[in-house]
Amino acid sequence: MKNVGLLALFQFMHYFPGKAQVICVLCFEQNEEVSSGVNNLLLNGGFENTSCAPGWFEDCFCPNSLFYNCDLSNWTCIGGGTNSYPSVFDSTLSFIPEGNNAAYFGNGSAYTCSEAWGDSTCQSIKSCIVTGIPTGFPKSDPGYGELTGVSLEQTVSGLIVGQTYVLEFWAGGEPFFGPLSGQGIFALDVGFGKIFLECNDTAPDFPFGTRYLVVFNAIATSHQIKFTNWGHICGICTELVLDDVRLYTIEELSGTVPDCMTATSNVNENEDICIYPNPFSSELTVITKLSIRSAFTLYDLVSKPVFHQEFINTLTINTCILPDGIYFYSVNDKNGVLKSGKIVKE
Repeated sequence: MKNVGLLALFQFMHYFPGKAQVICVLCFEQNEEVSSGVNNLLLNGGFENTSCAPGWFEDCFCPNSLFYNCDLSNWTCIGGGTNSYPSVFDSTLSFIPEGNNAAYFGNGSAYTCSEAWGDSTCQSIKSCIVTGIPTGFPKSDPGYGELTGVSLEQTVSGLIVGQTYVLEFWAGGEPFFGPLSGQGIFALDVGFGKIFLECNDTAPDFPFGTRYLVVFNAIATSHQIKFTNWGHICGICTELVLDDVRLYTIEELSGTVPDCMTATSNVNENEDICIYPNPFSSELTVITKLSIRSAFTLYDLVSKPVFHQEFINTLTINTCILPDGIYFYSVNDKNGVLKSGKIVKE
């Protein structure tokens, strides 16, 4: 197993209010596992047990594909079409956070908001969750599964009704060494309907995938875990590469993870660090009481860094060239994240 040793850049939480059985979704911009030493209730979550040889097109694991000639043990691939090309990736094709393999959901073009390819006007993104997609979308081209997309699913049995479980997995994308640098969209269903999520390209120059934690209450002794991808939602948008899928009890969740019921977007409120003003316009200042070398990183809404600089005590940034909108930030030292949150430019 590879130990990638990458620190979380920032983390976000989306809380599902009321009596929803999905309690919350947390996303961590990192490659390393969040909880270690857990008893994985899923089988073959790392996609190591397979008859597929890594590569493009040669070995595809969906029966509806003309290229189908292999399988992923314990997983069932449904949907897709004759032209779909879901396959197994290794480290020559994408970043692999665990083991040697990952599952690639290759499936052509996808439409999320209208019949116009690349139209993203309906999408609202909060805490890595995508909302606003209308009925009848996403969908793929004919020959690629259309409304069904390409799905991998596994039914997990032996759950305790009323028990809280955590589904942890890593989501990345095709590297293509630059051209596919835009975020992709995929869906997860743990038994309560689709949740639309983002995936990043995992190119060598910015190889950070996303670690997702989906916390839910079991309503039956068996739950189906299902991942779906419809394809490239724009000309530069990546598709889902999935790895290290694990299901475990809430008691095994790392103690460093915030409580779903109390967490906010500003996960780390470190009073020794001040970022002001908020909202900001032409200038942003970062002040720390810590006389250590720190790094300040500013990200746009699609999780891409727009500014990064190391400093000690005080940093003043000219932000005139940044467009108005919402940004996320993190302040790190050599040991990890000191503070993270959201700021707005007006």
